[in-house]
Amino acid sequence: MKKKKIIKICIIVSLILIINYFVGGIVAASIVISNIFDHRGSNYSDLLLDENNIYKRIEEYDSLKNYETYNFYSGKNKLKGYYHKIEDSKGLVISVHGMTSQAFNDDIQYQSYFVENGYSVFAIDLTASGNSEGKSMKGLHQSAYDVKACYDFLKEESLLEDKLILVGHSWGAFGVSASLSLGVDADYVVSFSAYDNPYDTMVRYSVNSVGGFIYTTIPTFYITTSIKYGKNNTLSASKSLKKSNAKSLIIHGEADKSIPYNKESLYAKMDENDNTKKILLPEIGHSGPWRTKEANQYIDEVTANIKKLKKNKQDIKEYVDTIDKNKTSEINIELLNEIKDFIE
Repeated sequence: MKKKKIIKICIIVSLILIINYFVGGIVAASIVISNIFDHRGSNYSDLLLDENNIYKRIEEYDSLKNYETYNFYSGKNKLKGYYHKIEDSKGLVISVHGMTSQAFNDDIQYQSYFVENGYSVFAIDLTASGNSEGKSMKGLHQSAYDVKACYDFLKEESLLEDKLILVGHSWGAFGVSASLSLGVDADYVVSFSAYDNPYDTMVRYSVNSVGGFIYTTIPTFYITTSIKYGKNNTLSASKSLKKSNAKSLIIHGEADKSIPYNKESLYAKMDENDNTKKILLPEIGHSGPWRTKEANQYIDEVTANIKKLKKNKQDIKEYVDTIDKNKTSEINIELLNEIKDFIE
């Protein structure tokens, strides 16, 4: 009788562990998907908030004042594109921002460099970002489909130029690279702070959100995300680049904690060769790798001071008025020149 009771207890415990194993992966994946993606990433109005007004704005760049706005569709969502046309252009740069950012945010710092150096720029607001439509960013794969939609639109409208350069940051960097698997034909890809594939990055986000126990539920986590995203779960930026004829410049910050350069990043998955060059930036984190180290340190100081003001609107406004926006927007000219040399 005692033996039967022990067996019964073992069976019950085993069932509980199995249920927790499967449920844990499902719950973790659901939390990550809901918290990170199932909402808008940004709105244009976000740029007008005092606490976000820490960079030079597009109106302050003479090179970016004149642009045309275009609409194109990615799935059912109408996206916005901003075309800075240069006469006798050296080529067309498609600029793609990161998650929670938008075309008119700090990406304009490097966009202005390209325009000033003779390149046309078409900057886009991704799904559920800036002025584009969408209630959800959908997932880490979505940027690649938005880039493909933009490319198809530009091709249909005869706006492509003889040389096409794709430039993106983070979500956008994955998008410009992975879009090559979807039919985008580019000459050059410049990637800032990219992840290689959605699944590996989802695992990292999950660890950050719900803790390291996620590693014990990897199979169910994979199944759950695969059911949600299908083949897009493992859409790979590195495989896309390796199969293409595009030349790629992979740039990553050594101090990037969001996407560590030596783990699930595109930087880690690519080897240098005739078509691929890599640049690792010492003491640079995830945000604004095109800026100087001093600019990013100053930005950290500014954002910490704003946080201390605890959303007191008047105090924040007064503090923002004291910010040196030339300093927060200072580009790493040596890096940008190296990019220009690479695409020329």
